[in-house]
Amino acid sequence: MTEPAEPEHVETSQPSAARRGGQWVGRMLFATLLMLACLGAAGYWFGWPWAEQTWQRFEAMESKLGSIEQKETATPPAEIAKIATASADREIRNAIASAESEWRRALAESSARQNAERAESARQISNRMKRVEDQVDRLLAVDRRAWLGQEAIFLTRLAGQRLLVARDVDAALSLLGQADELLRDTGEPRFESARLAIARDRAALAAVPSVDQVGLYARLSAIIDQVDQLQLEFGKHETKDTPGPVPERSWWDQASAGWRAALAALSNHLIIRRRSDEIAQLMTPEWAALARQNARMLLEQAQIAMLSANQELFEQSLGRATDFVTLFVEQDPERVTSLVEGIESLRGEDIAPALPNLTDTRSLLESQVERLGAEAPR
Repeated sequence: MTEPAEPEHVETSQPSAARRGGQWVGRMLFATLLMLACLGAAGYWFGWPWAEQTWQRFEAMESKLGSIEQKETATPPAEIAKIATASADREIRNAIASAESEWRRALAESSARQNAERAESARQISNRMKRVEDQVDRLLAVDRRAWLGQEAIFLTRLAGQRLLVARDVDAALSLLGQADELLRDTGEPRFESARLAIARDRAALAAVPSVDQVGLYARLSAIIDQVDQLQLEFGKHETKDTPGPVPERSWWDQASAGWRAALAALSNHLIIRRRSDEIAQLMTPEWAALARQNARMLLEQAQIAMLSANQELFEQSLGRATDFVTLFVEQDPERVTSLVEGIESLRGEDIAPALPNLTDTRSLLESQVERLGAEAPR
């Protein structure tokens, strides 16, 4: 009776051990699947190629686990449990270590690749920025030279206007000097010809004789004051001696004396003066005032012509003023002589010396600046 009981006990324990081995295998399969899911997520993160390789490795592990499960039927349950547990632990540790190693390798490769890509991108961006900066520097250099050239053109044009309108030689010299300094600051060799032209213009301006406009104006003002003092003398008559007592004469002598006395009385009312100038013969106080006023206006006109450098008008005004002043020569000869000498000395003054033409210099500079702008990089 005892012998049959033992087989029943063995048969009962063997299925229990098999169930425990099956549970271990199930747990290992679940852990494996969980690991596969984690590694699959990691594979999806680090790249499909690496995930596919990992998936193939875990499929190989599954096949190995399947072969282990097939061997359970030929192996005792207790040994199966030990073998399954040890094999599963070993496989899991190996899988985890392999997955971790692959993850670290993939992470290192990805980091190295990203670093290399970032370095290459940074290098490309740096090279591109350098090219852009070089191009901007070239553009700015050209723009600066062109801008300075345009300012030099403006100063040259302004110098020409000052010469044309006001004949201001000093201002023109200063403006041309400033234009030359701007062209020098550009450092552009093509502006050398323009600078030579400016130097020639400045030398020509320095050789222009200066006109003492203040002194000439003052001399004309003094002559005008003298003209106002010209006067005509009216009411001067020749004085006649009163006849003394007439001695006794014959009737003929008495008749002759009476006739002469009558003529003398008549001559006190009629004054005859002989003049060579027709206008002077008609001179009256009103006409004298008008002559003085005309002479004054002509001299003032000469002042305006002198300030505007109108040589022709200056000389014409002085000549006509002389004509009116000479009308007073018989009444005030000394003053008239002094005035005529002063007016004639002014007529010899050169109030409008020749000035250089700055148009050629400005045209040359404009053409050079235009060519410089056309050669700028686009």
